[in-house]
Amino acid sequence: MNIENTSCYAFFMIRSAGYLDYEDGFIPQADSAFDPDLITQMLGISPFEVVKYGELKRNKKERYNFSSWVACKRVEPETNRFIQCESIVNELKPHVSELLRIKEMFNVTFSIQIFPCSDNENYDRVIGFSHDIIEFCYLTGTEIVVDMGLYSTTD
Repeated sequence: MNIENTSCYAFFMIRSAGYLDYEDGFIPQADSAFDPDLITQMLGISPFEVVKYGELKRNKKERYNFSSWVACKRVEPETNRFIQCESIVNELKPHVSELLRIKEMFNVTFSIQIFPCSDNENYDRVIGFSHDIIEFCYLTGTEIVVDMGLYSTTD
């Protein structure tokens, strides 16, 4: 995986319910495929990445066995994931009823994904969750995922 040099970022993801198997990849639950375009229409928010069930992967040999819709990416302020998450929640709070409707319609999971990597040497890295963030996650069943993997900034 290649990431930008300013690699601290967070985003919101809707994905087919399932689990990650480190040998077989993502294993979706039954009836968890959905049309990402419908999510865009329901929320009125443009995603920066979508995966459509059955779509060919980049390798052109396999097809995706799940669906995902990824939006609300935040890269600023680079070293403060607290503010990044707060900004994501503020964008999504007006859409709680639509998000709950999506969960009724499809077998999906919601998550705020946080990637706290940084070359910042000021040691001002912060990960925190305000009452508003926790309340939003509670109301919508959203998980908070902190990816602590070490990724290369080159191919």
